[in-house]
Amino acid sequence: LPSVRFHRLVGSYAGTQFDPDGNVLTESEWEKRKHEWLPTDEDRSYVKNCMFLVTDQGKFANWIAPPARGIHGKPVDFEYIRL
Repeated sequence: LPSVRFHRLVGSYAGTQFDPDGNVLTESEWEKRKHEWLPTDEDRSYVKNCMFLVTDQGKFANWIAPPARGIHGKPVDFEYIRL
């Protein structure tokens, strides 16, 4: 389970910054190193470019693994939703 320090908006750890190992950081240390742990604008742009709408029956976006079988024994290409 995540550490209680994960919930930084409430409780005794509110307003305190930590590194991924759980060590307390000063505000200046956090500002200097947060780019090492948090997604950058480039990261967000890359993920956004990977995601695209797929509406063809039986087709899946390249970032989703196709299921081995459909819901309730239906075939994978069953038309669950009509667009």
